[in-house]
Amino acid sequence: MLQARLLHCSSQVLRVASGPNRLMPAPTSAIPDVNTFLKVIGRKCDEFAENYNNEWKNLFEWDSAALKEKGIPPQQRKYILRQVERLRAGEPVIEFKKGKKSFFGGERKYKEQKAKWLATERKNNSS
Repeated sequence: MLQARLLHCSSQVLRVASGPNRLMPAPTSAIPDVNTFLKVIGRKCDEFAENYNNEWKNLFEWDSAALKEKGIPPQQRKYILRQVERLRAGEPVIEFKKGKKSFFGGERKYKEQKAKWLATERKNNSS
């Protein structure tokens, strides 16, 4: 019983201890402020610059729940947080473009759509 209680308490202590002590890098010449960071990462994230009030501290302390309260859509939240973690890890900050859909659709319907397209092509060429 005592071991279970200690183990339960220690995991909570570790969780609390690891949270606020995370690295917050200083602004660089390439990325001097939050507005520039949001422009560099792209995907129209600079639309949400006013939510951060151009404060470097907000960029690194806010989590997904805080960004949700500010009205930032889920896809943008995930992208911004991923880029913040890249900056925190010292990796270069670059824009990741969104992938394009295939002409024939997604993975599940690819064969079906391609077969239909080829059938119409054969029909048009034979006529």
